Amino acid sequence: MRHRFLTGIAGVAVLAAITVVPVAAAGDSLATPPLAVHFEVQTSGVNGGLSGGPFTASGPAVAAGLICAAGDTIDAGVAQVSGWQSLRGINIQVVKQFSCADNGPTFLVKLQVRIDAKGDNFSWTVVDGAGAYARLHGSGSGVGLYPTGPEPQYGVLDVYDGGVHVD
Repeated sequence: MRHRFLTGIAGVAVLAAITVVPVAAAGDSLATPPLAVHFEVQTSGVNGGLSGGPFTASGPAVAAGLICAAGDTIDAGVAQVSGWQSLRGINIQVVKQFSCADNGPTFLVKLQVRIDAKGDNFSWTVVDGAGAYARLHGSGSGVGLYPTGPEPQYGVLDVYDGGVHVD
């Protein structure tokens, strides 16, 4: 008796899940599947200590119109710095504002940066957007590449790879 009862409950749960999921997905015609995106952000110090610089974007997300192909970035804030006291590495949380070159909408990306003996690596997540980017979501990982050469050079080329979609 107990076995039939549990089997019946499991069957009802599966039936409910099958019925509810397609209705929820069908009700939102603006949702898109994740599409790959590649950002290159040339970052250096600007505006009294904030960092920022131009970005270019490429990949299927740009081709589909989910993300603009170029613009500028600026730090919207540094949330937390830790780990420096160990002299083994540093963790930094940064929020960057991406503004499209055509004076279009903006979106915010939170970076979780780790700089240590292995290099400058980070994960990123789209956390907010305005206008056409109000429903933009996405995430990925990245690496900071530092310039080399005979003359003093400043800044870093941040390379982001991941995916974005609209919910």
